[in-house]
Amino acid sequence: MLRTRMRLNWIQTSPCRVRGIMGSSHSTTAVQNEIITDRATLDHLDKNLLHNKDPNAMVHVPEVTDKSKKDLSFPKIELHLHLDGSIRFSTLLELSLARGTPLKGAKTVEELKKVLITHEPANLSRVLEAFDLFLPIVRGDKVAIERIAYEMCEDQAANGVIYFEGRYSPHLLCLPGGELTAVGVVEAVKRGFDRGEAQFGVKARSIICCIRGLDQYADDVLQIATDCRHLGVVAIDVAGCAHGADEQYEAKIVHIFQEAYKRGIHRTVHAGESGTAKEVYKAIHDMHADRIGHGYRVMRDPDMYRKFFVYDHRVHLEACPYSSVMTGAVPLDWKNHPIATWAKDKVNFSVSRDDPTCFDNTMLSELELVRSEIGLTPHQLWQCQLNAAHSCFLTEEEKRPLVEKILAAEPHK
Repeated sequence: MLRTRMRLNWIQTSPCRVRGIMGSSHSTTAVQNEIITDRATLDHLDKNLLHNKDPNAMVHVPEVTDKSKKDLSFPKIELHLHLDGSIRFSTLLELSLARGTPLKGAKTVEELKKVLITHEPANLSRVLEAFDLFLPIVRGDKVAIERIAYEMCEDQAANGVIYFEGRYSPHLLCLPGGELTAVGVVEAVKRGFDRGEAQFGVKARSIICCIRGLDQYADDVLQIATDCRHLGVVAIDVAGCAHGADEQYEAKIVHIFQEAYKRGIHRTVHAGESGTAKEVYKAIHDMHADRIGHGYRVMRDPDMYRKFFVYDHRVHLEACPYSSVMTGAVPLDWKNHPIATWAKDKVNFSVSRDDPTCFDNTMLSELELVRSEIGLTPHQLWQCQLNAAHSCFLTEEEKRPLVEKILAAEPHK
């Protein structure tokens, strides 16, 4: 989502720049807007992470109007999207009632939304509690998993998305000792994505997740990523709540990512969401991350921010603005959201939704939020799609038609 750039500069100007990202050569001069460095101010932000001026503030997904659809009609790409957090409410309701296990008694879609969605900023652990409710409904069911993948494609097409990457832990979608294996989950997702692409023209790929605290699955994640590229697996990730002083990943997980790097497997890492700026550094330096999921708290270390994201555009930031406030990753203060700084500094980042089953957001509503609340222009949001096209985990040959479609739809500045 971001950046206004000029078409004539779509060239790689130095070894530390990704071709096409940012659209203009960015010199190593001063960052364009002020970064908070005062320790007292930073501590105050942390202590008041969940609220801005109104301690009882509620957050709502913005309405998508006809004007929004027109202004944001360019092709879209979504890079940070959890498959198991992207289940339609109607599908969840149907499956839960068919199994005789209604979710907290919900018998209608509206009742189910009240169960799963909160409009009050909380923390990551609170948001993830919803998964404990609805994941058992689909776990071990390859037909349901294929359906979810297929319906994701249909929903994305309705919002003008031409490519997305769905991430998930295959081990959390199968039952221990059950008939469905982790590889079977990947196969089910592939069938759904293939049907979705054939019917709706939306291309989709899989990112396989390690889970923090469940490193017993890590070796298998690496092996699946190695062996299942033909099933559309393009990368690995690690997700889950952070714990500990510096909230670093376990040595086992770090080793898996280092091995993935050696094998040429792409890597994205959840970092700087509930964790610290140091977590972002470790993800890039130790785990060789191509992309960072969230990364907002890198702003607490201005030198690191400049080094990795302002003066060097190789590492892509996957921003999820609505999620960032609902999980307490950033304060409820849209105009001072890290995305506003990233846009001004021409950082390589894009916009995604994270877990729409928890937030009831669409790609159009997410972009409208960034436009209306954070203040980015349609051209900056278009630039975001170009950033995502260059930073997605397809081959260069596969990226080319995505880039061409986006370039052909450039809006006026």
